[in-house]
Amino acid sequence: MDRRLFFRYCKSSWWCLVEMVDSGAAAFSNMGMFVTEMSSDSYQLLGMAERGMLPEFFATRSRYGTPLVGILFSASGVILLSWMSFQEIVAAENFLYCIGMLLEFVAFIKLRIEYPMASRPYRIPLGTTGGILMLIPPTILICVVLALASFRVLVVSIGAMLIGFILEPCLKYVERKRWVRFSITPELPDFGSEAPIG
Repeated sequence: MDRRLFFRYCKSSWWCLVEMVDSGAAAFSNMGMFVTEMSSDSYQLLGMAERGMLPEFFATRSRYGTPLVGILFSASGVILLSWMSFQEIVAAENFLYCIGMLLEFVAFIKLRIEYPMASRPYRIPLGTTGGILMLIPPTILICVVLALASFRVLVVSIGAMLIGFILEPCLKYVERKRWVRFSITPELPDFGSEAPIG
């Protein structure tokens, strides 16, 4: 066998192996990120159920301590979005994340005003006015991102937000009628306590 041909074969095999390892690592990384996202979503549903915001069955755990119902709901959300392209799913996810950040900004200011002495793990060293001024630049950038969304992403994202806005009063109605059980886990700290900041 010709030496040059042998070295060329080894070199091409080596790069083929490197490419396979690289592709495998990327696939495992994507699977890990997907599982992390699903589990964080399911634990958010569990936390909301433990705070009485969702029916008690969302707080159901498997024998391993994982939120079983939350995982099933998270997986069903993935299945419902499977008709969209990957880029559209990412854009819709970013759109909803931006809306969520705006809601967090509003909650930050509202909690600052209504519960100024609530116990916190840390405190931003700004007053209410400083907090509002701090949030203006990111709010402007978020609005720019929202304005650049495509029509299809806009429709899906607004549809998801409308479902959320409609679901909240429906859950309150279901709770009043006692069709399903809502309960608050007693071990959780009370956010409304006016304990001094330590």
